Amino acid sequence: MKDSLVSNKNDEVEGWWEKNPFTWGISDKSTDLVGKIDFEKMDLHYFDEVDRKFRKHTRGGSQDDGAPLFSKLLKYEWFKGKKVLDIAVGSGFSMVAFIKGGGQVTGIDITDFAVQEARRNLAVRGLTGEVIKMDAQKMSFPDESFDFVSAWGCLMHMPDTEKAVSEIYRVVRPQGKVFAYMYNRSSWPFWFNLIFLRGILMGKLITYRFDIDRLTSRYSDGFSVGGNMLAKFYSPRQAATIFKKAGFSKVRSFPLDLPYEPSGWPVRRFPVFKYLPKSLRGYMSKRWGYGLMVIGEK
Repeated sequence: MKDSLVSNKNDEVEGWWEKNPFTWGISDKSTDLVGKIDFEKMDLHYFDEVDRKFRKHTRGGSQDDGAPLFSKLLKYEWFKGKKVLDIAVGSGFSMVAFIKGGGQVTGIDITDFAVQEARRNLAVRGLTGEVIKMDAQKMSFPDESFDFVSAWGCLMHMPDTEKAVSEIYRVVRPQGKVFAYMYNRSSWPFWFNLIFLRGILMGKLITYRFDIDRLTSRYSDGFSVGGNMLAKFYSPRQAATIFKKAGFSKVRSFPLDLPYEPSGWPVRRFPVFKYLPKSLRGYMSKRWGYGLMVIGEK
């Protein structure tokens, strides 16, 4: 019964992302981050704009302006000659970074759109990498295939996150590393924007019968089109526990400072935080940031 429910949810999640791919608002110049764009329009300028918007989205916690992607979190000299798996490859911006860092990179995604988009990104840049349609919850790779696995912004959208993490552990080689970005349940945006403003003041907790995952799915990615199928938030401890149970050691789980707030969030119309001292806002973002990083070793 559980397997059937998970399978149905998988189909719903895949269908939603196929229809609403992450194009960072470029498709319609909106501030929402999802929406389709014709493949003919995906030239080098388009992919550079995607890269620019992602860097703006993650600057501060992941890299400084002008620095390599994720350079505050990763050491690219380590990647030379390593086999890398990029899960939920999307437009391929992280694949590009890992390839330029010297990695032999394979990207996977559950949608045909993302697979074609990432392949096009590599082609227009003259880079070599493999992009495959595959579900991270049931990967077909042999055991111990990769030295490094990146799962940026995808595990919280999967119906069986624990199974996906176990699969990551299976395909990682001994002493291999995992690098994952998730949504932080211990963040001030979660408690203020989603639980307090949306859930309590606007009555959405009652609407969704106190189902937190339904609330967060409705008001995170794709809020302008009614929300996505599944978006789960984890505390640092919860996330670390999932990775440790899968077998990973030396697991670090910590908030990630993201200088970004979706325009649809109530804080835009209730801008109390804009009047706080900059130093206090910076402290809050670093200690209770919207993002959550998990870095572990097998």
